[in-house]
Amino acid sequence: MVFLHIDTKNYKDNNEKLIKQLNHSIHGNKNNKVFILYYMEGCGPCNATKPEWSKIKNVLKHLENNNNIAIVDIDQVLSNKIKGQDSPNGFPTMRFITNGGKTVENYEDSNIDTKDRTIDSFVLWINSKTNDNNVKKSKTMKHHRGGKRINGGKWSRKYKRSINCRRPRGFSQKQYCKYGRKK
Repeated sequence: MVFLHIDTKNYKDNNEKLIKQLNHSIHGNKNNKVFILYYMEGCGPCNATKPEWSKIKNVLKHLENNNNIAIVDIDQVLSNKIKGQDSPNGFPTMRFITNGGKTVENYEDSNIDTKDRTIDSFVLWINSKTNDNNVKKSKTMKHHRGGKRINGGKWSRKYKRSINCRRPRGFSQKQYCKYGRKK
């Protein structure tokens, strides 16, 4: 597996070697599978996604000897340097590219159940595209069952109990009282 981190600093330092290597990974062999994270400096969601993306290297160690797979994160400023690929409209954008650059699928359009931009969903996505049935679960995956969290979520139980459904504050609390509250 090839891991590439391409930002404006190492792009200048390596005289476009990383971009050439990325373009070769995409267009060099039709069997190559490239997973790209396009990020933008200063973007909050990008800053939350990048640490999860960087964990892929440690979690997918069983694919280390497969040189047909490339995991890439690239600064959006350099996205126009990739041959034959459109620049993303929003950030962060994750894409799967194969078949010599002819087949492109966005992470959000993939067929995995949970697309929550965590290492668990990235591993499921990559394994679904590489046809790898030896899915090695990360430590946090034990809290998921069928792609859904067993308990928890964005709101704590204490917060949910504190919501006054006779006088909810804001749209989210109104929707929670109308649809989500277990009585």
